[in-house]
Amino acid sequence: MDNANEVIEVSEQETPFHLLPQEEQQRILDANQKRVREAPTLHEWDIRVPTPLAWIIIIIMCLFSTLFLGGGGLLLTAGEDWSGVYIMLSVSAVMTPYFRYLVMADKDYHYRLTTEGVIVTYQDAIPEAAYTIVHGLAWFGVVVCVLAVALLGPLALVGAGGMALFAIFFTGFQKEVTTLYLGFNKNCTYVCKVVKKKSLIRFETVPFEDGAFSDLHCEHKDFIFILKLLMSELDCKEYREFNTEFSLRRSPLGVLDVGLKRNFDK
Repeated sequence: MDNANEVIEVSEQETPFHLLPQEEQQRILDANQKRVREAPTLHEWDIRVPTPLAWIIIIIMCLFSTLFLGGGGLLLTAGEDWSGVYIMLSVSAVMTPYFRYLVMADKDYHYRLTTEGVIVTYQDAIPEAAYTIVHGLAWFGVVVCVLAVALLGPLALVGAGGMALFAIFFTGFQKEVTTLYLGFNKNCTYVCKVVKKKSLIRFETVPFEDGAFSDLHCEHKDFIFILKLLMSELDCKEYREFNTEFSLRRSPLGVLDVGLKRNFDK
């Protein structure tokens, strides 16, 4: 996900947060989460965020494996044996949906902006059919391993044991939902950085405090509305605009004098 972590207000603490006892750290985290969770809601929205360059990366991987492995075998046989190329094309065809919809899946985000912070819930946007297929293949693998042991005896465990463990692991394969509480520290100065083309908003403290920043994705039609709400809560009079997401992520954290200075008065 984005670089989003919980913001912990410790300005009034004499002892740095990371030096506090574990129980005290957890108490502060729980209190901050409760403060954000129970605060009045300003706006809620859902959005699906694509994985950057997912298809390009997958195509490059497939081409590389086919040309390097399959083509290598073709060269060794002086162009007479195409079986390696066909095998690698088949493997690529099978692995492409696996990488795209499981390993490099898009993310479904739910944001709730409150007067005390933002609650972010996200999960992989994996089609339900993918879970059905993975579960079916996993149980099939378990059955194959059991039959192998029954037919071939204990020696089959040498090869089938690892496959069985792998298959059993994926029988419980399911979506994981992650929730983050991004509390506002009203004692800090904030800066908002945006990429309008991507409808991406980042807010962070100035100077930067560890974990005190987050990226918010939204629909283009809601971008200005959400940015104004956020800036009002953070008491920001201006924001900083970047042309690309890459340039925003390269900008130093906790620095005000970056990007193009913008405000809503012009």
